[in-house]
Amino acid sequence: MNRKTLIQLFLFLIVLIISVTIFAKYFNEEKISKKNNVIDKNVEENINEKTNIIKNIEYFSKDNDGITYNIKAKYGEIGEKKSDIILLKNVKAKINTLDSEPIYIQSDFAKYNSKSYDTYFYENTKVEYREHKIICKFLDLLFNDNQAILYENIIYRNLNAKLIADRLEIDLITKNSKLSMKDKNEKIEVIYLN
Repeated sequence: MNRKTLIQLFLFLIVLIISVTIFAKYFNEEKISKKNNVIDKNVEENINEKTNIIKNIEYFSKDNDGITYNIKAKYGEIGEKKSDIILLKNVKAKINTLDSEPIYIQSDFAKYNSKSYDTYFYENTKVEYREHKIICKFLDLLFNDNQAILYENIIYRNLNAKLIADRLEIDLITKNSKLSMKDKNEKIEVIYLN
């Protein structure tokens, strides 16, 4: 291996370790309390009974360690068959801890389970934490399975590197991760930025 490849591999491993640590620390199911407080801050709070559409919807949960998960959407539609499933449009989520900067997630759409907190973000999904930015098509936060799955056209950027892959699976308990491509003949691309 030449020196440039070793440097890129080293940077990639650092990025991967940081990503896994962040997801493992903030999405641990054991830390999420049973409390789920629904907050509607919009005074207009319009609910259309025929279509079950709610404007300016917000859900908030807090665990015993003070970690909070806040998800907001411009519109939400409650499922007809399952009232705990809410389809969200223009979605923004924020994860706060006591000793770290927040993690921001944004997407065009999401499917949120108000009982399990599992959230399926899709279309133009973006994740930001400090100087780390990830763009992908889908992000599944599976609190029941203690897993975060990012997939479809993943582009990770920080100050020093850019990574391109198809799928990243992170076990939120063990912090193990698996990075892969759909086509076994394709390789994960790591680009070192000056």
